[in-house]
Amino acid sequence: MPSWRLITSSWPDPEFNLAFEWALLEAVRSGKAPTTVRLWVNAPCVVVDRSGRSSAEVRLEACRELGIPVLRRPTAGGAVYHDKGNLNWTLVARREDVWPVRWPSELELLASRALLDLLASLGLEGQLKPQKGIFVRGLKVSGMAFYVGREVLMVHGTLLVCSDLRALRSVLKCKFEVANLSDLLGREIDPWSLASDLAIRLARAFGAGLVEGNPSDHELDLAEALRPKMRQAEGK
Repeated sequence: MPSWRLITSSWPDPEFNLAFEWALLEAVRSGKAPTTVRLWVNAPCVVVDRSGRSSAEVRLEACRELGIPVLRRPTAGGAVYHDKGNLNWTLVARREDVWPVRWPSELELLASRALLDLLASLGLEGQLKPQKGIFVRGLKVSGMAFYVGREVLMVHGTLLVCSDLRALRSVLKCKFEVANLSDLLGREIDPWSLASDLAIRLARAFGAGLVEGNPSDHELDLAEALRPKMRQAEGK
C-alpha cells in the first residue's frame, strides 16, 4: 500500500489558506511535492470556482456588510461558505498514484465513500447525489469540487460540523437546505475531532495509507506568491 503525505495545516488568514490550495496543486503537478491529503479549517469567507462564474450564487452586498471576503479556489463548481465550524478536506494526487482513476465522476465516487463511511461511524446514513453532494435526511452536509489535469488530479470539499448556518444563508443563494452534523446528532462536535478519521478513510478509499508531514518552504513561498489569484473582483 502506498503512503501519501498528510497535512493538517491551516492559517488564520483565509486568503492564505486558499492560496495554499493553489500552491499544493502546483507543487504536486511539478513533482516538488508528493500526493497529499490535507485537512484544514478556515476563517469566515465565501469561496467561488476557478473562473469566478459561481459568484452569481453569492450575495455580494451581504458579504461586504459582514466583512466576509470572496475568494477563488482552483476547481470548478458552486460557491461555498467556510468558517471554523466547517471541516475542509483536500486530496491532490499525481495521476500515476490514483491510476486508473481519470474523471471527476470517479473522484466523486471514491471521495464520497470516505465521507459516507465517516457518517456511518457516527450513526448517520448519508446519500451521495452525484454532482450535488452528500445528504443526510434530505439535508446537504458536504459538497465537493474537482480539477483534472494532465499530471495531477484534485478533489476537495466541505463537511458542515458546527458551522454558522445563519451566516451561510445570508451570503449564499443556497440551492439546497443544509445541516450541521452537530445538529443532526444532537450534540456538540469539534471539527478537528473528525479530521484524523476522515483523512484515513479518504486515503483508504484510494488504496493508500498516510504519513504525517508538513508544508515545505517551497509550498509556503508559492502560496504567498499566489495570493493575488485568490481575490475575487466583486461584481467585476
